[in-house]
Amino acid sequence: MLNAANIAAVVFDLDDTLSSNDPHAHGFFCDFAETLGHPLDVEIRRQAQLWEHRYWATSDDLTNDLRAYGEGHENFWRNYSQRHLQILGFSESEATKHAPAVHAHMRDHYKPEWRIIPGTHEALQELKTAGYLLGVITNRPKPIYEEIHSLGLDTVLDFYLTAGQLGAFKPHRQIFDNVLKFISGTPEQLLYVGDNYYADVLGARNAGIQAVLLNWHGLYTDLDCPEIKQLSELIALLQLQTA
Repeated sequence: MLNAANIAAVVFDLDDTLSSNDPHAHGFFCDFAETLGHPLDVEIRRQAQLWEHRYWATSDDLTNDLRAYGEGHENFWRNYSQRHLQILGFSESEATKHAPAVHAHMRDHYKPEWRIIPGTHEALQELKTAGYLLGVITNRPKPIYEEIHSLGLDTVLDFYLTAGQLGAFKPHRQIFDNVLKFISGTPEQLLYVGDNYYADVLGARNAGIQAVLLNWHGLYTDLDCPEIKQLSELIALLQLQTA
């Protein structure tokens, strides 16, 4: 249950919440993996995407891999491809064998277009008209001013900050505490919205902040938090919980 009575600011994740890559990296990876002789049904793909969410939520595996291979290094991405293939059902030997080819395919052929998710601008404008302070917190390391401008979101967002600027990565509490300091707010006044339960919902909870999961296509099941399927549902959820 969402307690919306004191909420004054709504802050969003960016990637796969307000914007997305087309085609999506997970689907592109899985489609190529299928050409290696492993048909992948919808449930296997869903479980693998949940693994991705856990991995990128500053997991121990991610931390160890960054320490072992270095951020952005070719060996890091080969190792990531191997991990991903095993989650998709490839044996360890098969994953080890195919990982270099999968990484090379992603590196050489994955050229997505980055775009705003349809309906995002309209939903944000509705929230802004309703009087909410609006912002973005993303786990990206570098500032995102140009990206926000290219998406046309700088006209509706009041601020947009990255983990690099805030000195911590989701789901660590510090990133949310620093945002509260930035807006001079309390945890009860902030609502966080994102698509990754492990980084966004659990991260916000670490700081005593309420969160709503943007549960695209029912990726998550058996949730213990409020959920919406698209951003246009958020204003109604806030109004419903204050009625």
